[in-house]
Amino acid sequence: MHYITVMQSPMYHQMTLEDLHFKQYTHGNIISANTTNTRTYMRENLTEVFLKRFYPSTFSQKLKAFNESVADLRAVPRSQLYDTFHIPKKSGGLRRIDAPKPDLMNALQRLKTILELDFYSLYHTSAFAYVKGRSTVDAIKRHQQNESKWFGKFDLSNFFGSTTLDFVLRQLETIFPFSALMGIADLREELSKALELAFLNGGLPQGTPISPLITNLMMIPIDFRITNDLRNYQRQRYVYTRYADDFLISSRYDFKVEEIEKYISSVLKEFDAPFTINKTKTRYGSSAGSNWNLGVMLNKDNEITIGHKKKSRFQSMLYNFITDTRNGKPWDPHDVHVLNGYWSYYHMVEPKAIDGIINHINTKMDVNVLKLIKDYLNNT
Repeated sequence: MHYITVMQSPMYHQMTLEDLHFKQYTHGNIISANTTNTRTYMRENLTEVFLKRFYPSTFSQKLKAFNESVADLRAVPRSQLYDTFHIPKKSGGLRRIDAPKPDLMNALQRLKTILELDFYSLYHTSAFAYVKGRSTVDAIKRHQQNESKWFGKFDLSNFFGSTTLDFVLRQLETIFPFSALMGIADLREELSKALELAFLNGGLPQGTPISPLITNLMMIPIDFRITNDLRNYQRQRYVYTRYADDFLISSRYDFKVEEIEKYISSVLKEFDAPFTINKTKTRYGSSAGSNWNLGVMLNKDNEITIGHKKKSRFQSMLYNFITDTRNGKPWDPHDVHVLNGYWSYYHMVEPKAIDGIINHINTKMDVNVLKLIKDYLNNT
């Protein structure tokens, strides 16, 4: 089985996969820069159009050269190549982050580039985390477009840490172009050796430039399966999106979340995935209630919002910033960066509402608050 993923815009829906693939590799990105959609096809066999465009020797040489260039790093105990720290989780507790030191960071970034450019590694269209041009809001928009009213949220346990090299390689055996090349012993060996550098203590560390790419790549067959099955599952249409280890599944109609949870578990088991659903974090609710997902709410009017409390707090922060600045009480630059970050994110989610807050404050305080923030940051 071969899973073939390509960038695809709706304007190319009449093209054959072979034609689309040819244009993509001949002319580069054939879709507009603001389009991040992909489409995954499942094929039993590869046609000559695919096979003749990939040369095993070229891939092997790329990987061999990379592996030779990082020989010194392999001679050092892996743990010594990382700085480890912990950050708070929103749900409580601490999240461990293993950040590569400069030499390893550079190597993993080079490997990431090889996978992206030479192996043309992409992601399933249902994946939204760690994808340039995509955000949590884009994921929620998929459910908004369906006018979904009922939502099930499922988390995976230790998604990164439990991902093994063996699992990644097994997944790649079905993902093109890896699927066409891994039957060649020396190439598989070089790929395995290269990818091993991305692992720490048997799992994928959080904090590296390549871990997100590997997870999105290895999940293509699972994302494909869930997406296609749920389009008409037990005579009901569901929408599926994945943001790293967060699965969000929705429908216009009420559904039994336990059955969907059981279904997801069966798919993970079928693919022999090393991670499972953390059932203690499964949630189910409707847009009529407090329907928070990925930091935003899709409310009963099918609108994506940051919520009244966040908007009120943001407005108060703006007032305080203006007042303190006028009274000669300068803010710490970090706090102003945070305020500017809130504006940028909130405006992306609810531009009309945030513009209304900004215009109201500008009129009431006789100021251009966004210019004030920008000038403050430029002068500190």
